[in-house]
Amino acid sequence: MELKRSLNTFDSISVLFSSMVGSGIFFTSGYLIKETGNLWIVLFCWIVGGILALSGSITYAYAARLLPFAGGDYVYLKVAYSPAIAFMSGWSSLLTNFSACVSVLALAFGKYVQILFPELPVWESPTYTLLGLDLQVSSITFIGVLPILFFSTLNYFGIKSAVRVQNVFAVLKITGLLLFLALGFSIGNTNWSYLFNSPFPNLMELSFYSKVLIGIVPVSFSYLGWNMITYIAEEVKNPEKTIVRSAITACFLVAGLYFVINLLFVISAPIEELAGQDGIGAIAFQKLFGVNYSILTTSFIAWVILGSMSAILIGGSRVYFAMARDGVFLPSFSKVHPKWHSPYVSIFFQAFVAILFLFVKEIEALLYMITCSILILSCLTAATPFRFEKMGMKSDYKIPFYPLPIFLYIFANIAVMAILFIEKPVTAGWGLMITLIALPVYYGFRLDKKMAEAKK
Repeated sequence: MELKRSLNTFDSISVLFSSMVGSGIFFTSGYLIKETGNLWIVLFCWIVGGILALSGSITYAYAARLLPFAGGDYVYLKVAYSPAIAFMSGWSSLLTNFSACVSVLALAFGKYVQILFPELPVWESPTYTLLGLDLQVSSITFIGVLPILFFSTLNYFGIKSAVRVQNVFAVLKITGLLLFLALGFSIGNTNWSYLFNSPFPNLMELSFYSKVLIGIVPVSFSYLGWNMITYIAEEVKNPEKTIVRSAITACFLVAGLYFVINLLFVISAPIEELAGQDGIGAIAFQKLFGVNYSILTTSFIAWVILGSMSAILIGGSRVYFAMARDGVFLPSFSKVHPKWHSPYVSIFFQAFVAILFLFVKEIEALLYMITCSILILSCLTAATPFRFEKMGMKSDYKIPFYPLPIFLYIFANIAVMAILFIEKPVTAGWGLMITLIALPVYYGFRLDKKMAEAKK
């Protein structure tokens, strides 16, 4: 049974916008300020992140137009290179790109729930270290399980039902963010001296570029989701037009919104009060409007987080469905519900893996692990237009400024990976290890399949 094309342009933009605008905008800038120590570099990183997301988006659209099927990178890599490389992408999606992203959002949601309900019991277990990664069980862990199970169950009842809820999240999210910006700049307690007291960076120094590259890592996490439409392309109406239109529109909207929000953040409080804070959004709200509105603003941030989690859970499950349909993953993952047309086995297994990642103690560690894992194979995906043209597969869609966006995206990814392995070797190593483990797993599935066919 095939998936059903039921999403229009508005639905597609809604999924993209919600998957991109999540908790990242409310906590990554705190890490970014800590790493760079300069507010101008922080704002520059958000601009660069937007350019890279747009470059990736218009590049991926070429492959999506040619192959409008569920699975995104997995499908494109399979056709352009080999099933083994494609499996690596799908495997990384299962263990980091999507599942760990959901876990980051769930942990962030748990922290904001504890802020909203201080009477809830707060506890945490001792920390256990596994190959350099700190693991811990806490009250936040159990809070984070609830939205994962809720949205996975909602997704079980079909993508249209899930997207209807997603549209509500998206509309309220956009309205709330625009209201926050309007009130923040008009009546908020802003102080532009916080920004102007930060020294303008010397563009001739090598340290400037190294800081930008390490800063791009958390920023890239916040932009994750710009390719979400490619994972659900098989359920999009008129994909030849809808995919490109929705991807470009969403990237411009989010990039502009992120820059303005961060501009408001950096003029809300002194740099020393923002650096290293994983709740920079809540701090900025309190500084701008006072503690009387802290409950309202904290609730809104939690709402934004939930909207992003919902979108990511929708897209990720389609990757494992596509792998199973090709016979390189457990056959049950290719099952589609006869009534709801949802890949329900993939949906709930993804939820299970995401819950396991809730045991990682630090959100920051998950951020760097996810980014490294994604960048390794996204370079190959970005180069697929070259491969498709050599194979005689041409699309009527022309990448703007071709081939500059492709080279820009690939070069930036390589540079970020290099600095990531230098600055964060343990978490980067985890991302690389998870990606490479895919090869023996893939050939294990292949061997098992051949043995089963031989018995017949």
